[in-house]
Amino acid sequence: IFIVIYIMLKISNYLFLSIPLLLITGPFLSDLALSLIVIFFLIDVFRNKRFEFFQNKFFYFFFIFYIYIVLNSLFQNQNFDSLKISIGYFRFGIFTLAVIHIINNNNQILKKLNYVFLIIFTVLIVDGFIQFFYGQNILGYPLSIGPRVSSLFNDELILGSYISRLFPIFFGLIIFLDKEINKVQYIFSCSIFILAEVLIYLSGERIAFFYMNLAAIFTLIAIKNFKKLR
Repeated sequence: IFIVIYIMLKISNYLFLSIPLLLITGPFLSDLALSLIVIFFLIDVFRNKRFEFFQNKFFYFFFIFYIYIVLNSLFQNQNFDSLKISIGYFRFGIFTLAVIHIINNNNQILKKLNYVFLIIFTVLIVDGFIQFFYGQNILGYPLSIGPRVSSLFNDELILGSYISRLFPIFFGLIIFLDKEINKVQYIFSCSIFILAEVLIYLSGERIAFFYMNLAAIFTLIAIKNFKKLR
């Protein structure tokens, strides 16, 4: 049984690190990875009776919010699809607790996640500029009408949305891992940030461009160090 739990924890680590990549393929694989992480976490919690994970202000607040959206879907919308989505939303709260569990059991996981983001954003940015300048990306996906850059997302014009929503996490990891990141990687990460801004603009997604700049402004205001960056 100990070996099974160990294997599940290892699988959860790999699934957690793979989610940014799986999001590029679409919602199915990323949602499957999230669900498996939640299942493995619940198995570990109930087997070892580690219910302290649920005894915190975050989970209490989330649970109240969850009950609200379920009741709202049940009595106001009266829509089965809406109710089904609301009920399934519970896994995201558990997923947050599962991520805390993963981080507590692997002190190198955030550093590895930082490298995953670094590789993915580098590939997307290089591929996106190749598509913009040459009319197609490395996989042969053509430039969309506009012209609008889609990179590896092909006909789904969500490149800007993907970068703008995940880049703040990457940027936060850089700040959090400040002492473990060398100067070359730091400069490279800042360069990616600038190029990502340009790429989001070329993707033609105005809301994504707004989100990216808003996240950057709040992040730079909030941090106390990095005076040169600010």
